[in-house]
Amino acid sequence: MFKSKNTVDSAQSSLLMKKRILGGVISFVRYFFLLALSYVVLFQLFYMISYSIRPAMDTYNPSVVWIPSSLTWDNFRTAITEMDFLNSLWVSVWYTQVSALIEVFICAVIAYGFARFEFKEKGLIFFLLLITIIVPNQMLVVPMYINFYNFDVLGIIGLLNKIPGVDIHINLLNTAWTFYLPSLFGVGVRSGLFIFIYRKFFEGLPRELEEAAYIDGAGPFRTFLSVILPSSGVVFLTVTIFSLIWHWNESYLSSMYLTDYKPLAVRLSNFPESSNQMTKMAACLLFILPMLVLYMILQRKFVQSIDRVGIVG
Repeated sequence: MFKSKNTVDSAQSSLLMKKRILGGVISFVRYFFLLALSYVVLFQLFYMISYSIRPAMDTYNPSVVWIPSSLTWDNFRTAITEMDFLNSLWVSVWYTQVSALIEVFICAVIAYGFARFEFKEKGLIFFLLLITIIVPNQMLVVPMYINFYNFDVLGIIGLLNKIPGVDIHINLLNTAWTFYLPSLFGVGVRSGLFIFIYRKFFEGLPRELEEAAYIDGAGPFRTFLSVILPSSGVVFLTVTIFSLIWHWNESYLSSMYLTDYKPLAVRLSNFPESSNQMTKMAACLLFILPMLVLYMILQRKFVQSIDRVGIVG
C-alpha cells in the first residue's frame, strides 16, 4: 500500500519544522554563550573606562555605578606623570617590540630548518626545544643575568683578560641587547612556541614550490625568502601579534635586566600603592591601549589566520 501524497507532504513539513526548531535552539544557545563570553571579556574594559574618567568623590557616592557624575581627565594626567609615560613608551617600543619583530623572523628560519631538512639528532634537538616551552623564566634568569653582566663570547674576553695590563668587562645590563640577543638566537620570549607553530605550518606547504625554486638555481635561503615567506602570510601574522603582545606584557625579565630604563609593563607593576583606584584604572587603560588598537586593526585577518594555521586549545 502506498502512502498518499498528503501524508508524505505532512511528514516532510513536520520534519522541516523540527529541524527549524532545533536550529533555533542551537542558535539561541550559541548566541547566549557568545554574549556571556563577551560580557566576561568586555566587563573589565568597561570597568577601567568608567573608573578612569570619574572624579575621586564618586568613590563615596553610592548612586554612581557605571556612569560618572562628571567627567575628568585628571586621572590620566596623574597616571602619565607617575609612569613617565613617553619615556617608558619609547623603551617598550625600542627594546621589547623590536626584539619581538626580530624573533618573528629568526624563529621562522629555525622552524623551516626543522620542517624541511634532515640532520643528526634532529629529534633530540626538537625535544629540547619543546622543553623550553614549559620551563619558566624564573629558572633561567639567574644564569642569564650573570651572562649579561659579564658578557663573554666563547671565553675570548676571559683569555684576553689574562694578558697583563688588559681588563675588558662587557656589561649588557640596562641595554636593549638583553632582549635582542635572545631573539637573534631564537631563545627569546616564547620562542619555542613560535618555532612549533611555524614548523607545523611549513610542513603543510607543498614541496613542489621549493623544488621549482631549486630547479631555477635558488639555494635554501633564497628559496625561503622568495617562495616560503610570500606563501606564509597567515602564520607570520599570527606569530607577529602573539610576539608583540607577549613582549609588551613582559615585566619580569624587564625588571631584572633593566634598572635605568623601564618599559610600561614594569612601570605599571610598580605603580604606587598610595594612588587611588581611578588613577590605577587610567594607568591600566593607557598600558593596554596600544595593543588594543593593534588588535582592533588586525582582528579580522588574525581570526582568519588562526583558522588557517590550525592553532587549537
